[in-house]
Amino acid sequence: MLVNIADIKVKKRVRKDLGDLEPLKDSLKNYGLLNPITINTKFELIAGERRLECAKILGWQNIEANVVAISDRASLLEMELEENTVRKPFDEIELLEGYAALEKLRHPSLFKRILDKVSDFFTGINETSAERRETKIKRSLIFAMFIPAGMFLIIIGAILFKTGIFSSLVRTFTDLIAIIMLIVGILFLTRHLLLKRNAASNFLLPKEKL
Repeated sequence: MLVNIADIKVKKRVRKDLGDLEPLKDSLKNYGLLNPITINTKFELIAGERRLECAKILGWQNIEANVVAISDRASLLEMELEENTVRKPFDEIELLEGYAALEKLRHPSLFKRILDKVSDFFTGINETSAERRETKIKRSLIFAMFIPAGMFLIIIGAILFKTGIFSSLVRTFTDLIAIIMLIVGILFLTRHLLLKRNAASNFLLPKEKL
């Protein structure tokens, strides 16, 4: 896939020193890019930083890239460490830092796991197939119906309490259930909207970049 170099995001990398780029730059100039770089669906660079940098030096506007549906940091880091096509070997410090970071990603703390679950709830759609994406969108919309249901329960509870049918304790209980329903509904409505936006983005990106 041909992508715009300006759209590629190079985040924190294991490699600190790109080394001598002249031989690789000459190779790209004389023979072109023999091995595409690798990016994910968010256009984050996974492998091929030296090739990308040489392409920038040569003034290229576009570059061939393999796109993989991976966005979790552990998999990205693991692919970077394993990637060995036309590359300068990592030095000892870079390898130690890289594998230490990978170990943290593979065995995160409880707090980090909770944050990852919350993040995955809203953005994990990037790793799913079109069929699973559509299922999640529909399911989220169903749970979003908790919003009107919760509001209805609050109104009914207030009416029944005012007429004396509900006691204070019962009304408190129904209000608590209604609030929980509202919170769940809002969360799933937010998720539904984000998933739809991501689905539209994933559908349009290849056409825009080609």
